[in-house]
Amino acid sequence: MRAVLLGTGSPPPNPQRRGPATLLSLGQERFLVDAGSGVGSQLVQAGVRAYDWPRLLITHHHSDHTIDLGHLLITRWIVGQNAPLEIWGPAGTRRQVELLLDYLAWDIDVRREHMHDRRPPEVRVTEIEEGKFLEAGGVTVSAFLVDHGPVKPAFGFRFDGGGRSVVVSGDTRPSETLVRWSQDVDCLIHECCDMATTGWFPGCGWPTLEEKIRDLQSYHTPPGEVGRVATDARAKTLVLSHLMPASEPAEVLAAARTQYAGPVVVGADLLEV
Repeated sequence: MRAVLLGTGSPPPNPQRRGPATLLSLGQERFLVDAGSGVGSQLVQAGVRAYDWPRLLITHHHSDHTIDLGHLLITRWIVGQNAPLEIWGPAGTRRQVELLLDYLAWDIDVRREHMHDRRPPEVRVTEIEEGKFLEAGGVTVSAFLVDHGPVKPAFGFRFDGGGRSVVVSGDTRPSETLVRWSQDVDCLIHECCDMATTGWFPGCGWPTLEEKIRDLQSYHTPPGEVGRVATDARAKTLVLSHLMPASEPAEVLAAARTQYAGPVVVGADLLEV
């Protein structure tokens, strides 16, 4: 099974990293986890035509993980794909898609005036709970709940197929549930937030930088603790993603290695892992 990091960034814009998104594939089967900023262009660069954009799995509804969902939905339709876009995600996914379709309705209607016998784009949404929820092309996909503070539910995903297993953590603080679902996984792709590098501006919602850091620590995982999670899960390889703009790759790598003796990869956009 092939995993490509389409976007390894976080909410603040970063010219080196697109928003969170990961492509998993086995043979002709493809699965896209999250739809961060720029995901359409990244899919094309990874060799996936807009007409063939894959089924989508959403970890949670924070904007940096879903901001380009509307772009995926409308663009595959514009280029001629009439099959429904299949989406699996937490409770609230159906409502999110309905709102997006309402937002896009004017554009869809105008475009249909130039087309012949064209239906509006269709979407098939399945709201998931913890456990195995999808089998396709020799790949089994399971969801597990993670601890992302105020965002509930939030999921990570495990993929098993072709003799390989991959876990995508989603956003989470260190999670015993994630450790359990990641046991002996071949590749653990885990969020990695170096909170000390976060920015702060007056009016951002936190009175001080220190309070912002404490808050982020309550629902994200710093590099050293990511290493501890990988050790507890007996993961064969650890991949760091969801990196902050000011994070230094060498520093987060060194911190993760203090708690994990296996191979560690600092994620980069379009890197295959």
